[in-house]
Amino acid sequence: MAANTTPIYSIVGVVTSDNATAFPVALVTATADYTGASTNHKLIFTADATNGSFLARLRFKATGTNTPTVARIYINNGADQTVAANNVFFGEVSLPGTTASNTVATAEIDYPMGFALDPGFRIYVGLATTVAASWICTGIGGNY
Repeated sequence: MAANTTPIYSIVGVVTSDNATAFPVALVTATADYTGASTNHKLIFTADATNGSFLARLRFKATGTNTPTVARIYINNGADQTVAANNVFFGEVSLPGTTASNTVATAEIDYPMGFALDPGFRIYVGLATTVAASWICTGIGGNY
């Protein structure tokens, strides 16, 4: 039997916004599209360039007072994100209105992903409406 050259278990965990830039990424400005091509979408996760990555989930955390909105999630093939043909709409999650408080926690919402990403593929997220504070989105997974 040949060796398994495509492992199903990650070699190292990844808890990051995009593996490259500032952590965390705050979502504030509306994108209001279904193509993923808006420059207001934020890069959340980048798969390992050599072997790809497994993305378990996205965690959304409110940072203060926000009106209700929707987060839309896109898979990008690693090419120019502003070209709609390079993106596919994956899903969306309702984010509730939140109120900043020193005595009550703001919402945390996990969106299950549960799949492997090809090498260099990326996850972008955008909001349907602009919010006052922000939502932080973090990708949780592992690199192969």
